[in-house]
Amino acid sequence: MDFKRIEWIFFLAFLGLNVFLFNIYSEARSEQQNVSQSNQTIPIEQRLDTEDIRFSGELSDESLSGYYLSGEQTDMAAALKEAQAADNLNGETTVKGQQLTHVSSGGFYISDDAQAEETVNGYLERADQVLYGNEYQYISNLSSLEGVHPTVVAAQSYEGIPFNDSSSRMDITLENTDNLLQITKYSQTHISSITPLRERMTIYSEKEAVNTLYLNNKLPSHSTILWTELAYTMILKVRDKNVYIPAWFVAFKSDNDDTVQIETVNAFSNRIITNNAVQKVENP
Repeated sequence: MDFKRIEWIFFLAFLGLNVFLFNIYSEARSEQQNVSQSNQTIPIEQRLDTEDIRFSGELSDESLSGYYLSGEQTDMAAALKEAQAADNLNGETTVKGQQLTHVSSGGFYISDDAQAEETVNGYLERADQVLYGNEYQYISNLSSLEGVHPTVVAAQSYEGIPFNDSSSRMDITLENTDNLLQITKYSQTHISSITPLRERMTIYSEKEAVNTLYLNNKLPSHSTILWTELAYTMILKVRDKNVYIPAWFVAFKSDNDDTVQIETVNAFSNRIITNNAVQKVENP
């Protein structure tokens, strides 16, 4: 076998990936447009107030940083087999595709909202109940303890920034039992071998992301911004590799509609990517 030739193939493949990512970044920067240049002189807070778009606290203009990340979708069937061989993950467990579903053995309850994070994080540490549980963290913005179907969401993170993507997510189902919320089951996906593809890069701030949504008429008048969150999301698949970028997720609700809408802004380019499909690239 010509190992030298294989090395060159891998070298060219990763070189092409880096060029592709750099082109995406450069084009996004150059194509970014302002709806109204004069609007830039008016503080975003003042413009939101004029449109009766409300938010709590202050919009941060702190300059943060993040990475282009790569990761591999974990084979949950193989992971389950290994866990069961070690007498872990007790209870009814199934795998469909790359998603694992586990029925909890019971005894895990949330008594009130204030204890939700502590209780869920304690549950995630149970090797007999959760695979890779120490890699996940409770995501309060995506969790809901109200309504007929209360659900808690947990996700992996990288250097303090969580993932908000279907490839790295735990949806934990709760059931009302004697005025307590019992953890009954969860579905889980997981990514392995998370690795930076480029050096750490500066990202746009929360305030700049909200400003972009406002300028592009994505925030309706007479509405409330419920929360914002910086998280990694997938933008690209290169065969068995997933590529992620940091993005701002902004949730809001109009006064005349109870539906919560979420817009997504690429934190590297400050472009709206809410409905963008994940691009797929085949190696040469």
